[in-house]
Amino acid sequence: MDVGKIELLSAASCAFLTLCACTPIIDIYEPPTVGRMAEIRFVNAARIQEATLTTFDDGVTCTGKHQIYFENKPTILAGDSGTMTAAAGREFALFARLATVEHEEYGVDLSVTGGGPAPAIRRTTKAIGCNANLSFQVEPNTDYQIVLSEPESSASCSIAVSKIDRQGEFVKINTTLRTARTPRDQIGPFCEPLGGRLNGSSGAR
Repeated sequence: MDVGKIELLSAASCAFLTLCACTPIIDIYEPPTVGRMAEIRFVNAARIQEATLTTFDDGVTCTGKHQIYFENKPTILAGDSGTMTAAAGREFALFARLATVEHEEYGVDLSVTGGGPAPAIRRTTKAIGCNANLSFQVEPNTDYQIVLSEPESSASCSIAVSKIDRQGEFVKINTTLRTARTPRDQIGPFCEPLGGRLNGSSGAR
């Protein structure tokens, strides 16, 4: 193998290693297979925003982050729903986001182009939306419904959490508003310690 090919392979290897080191690995939520469980149904009641949901191994400290997938998809489309199984008898923490792309821009990225002959094209997307972070104690053998929406009069997400009683009625439950911790890294913890209880639904921008 000549020197030119060796140099090319070395550059490609370095680029691959750099990409692996910088790209965060998404840890997908895996439902429990043993122990006490509960069903949670998510309803995206937003008009156009897609819902992205994150939960944690430890709902008290918000550590062990996992993104919730539904039918191998990381989002719930507006007007759609999805169901997951959660471990019961523990605090279930949820970080939710409703977002949509407002516009896209294309341009030359001079920081990447440098003095090379070919310009590097940068794609910029601007997302608009809202966040809502909460947690609640999950009871075994109980079904829950979480409805996400973005009210017309506010830029904050709204989340209504209900449990379904034996008569099939939806009963709103108390949830805890969780404050995202800053700064934080990919390991966590991602929220401040548990605070006071809120009555009814919870929402956060």
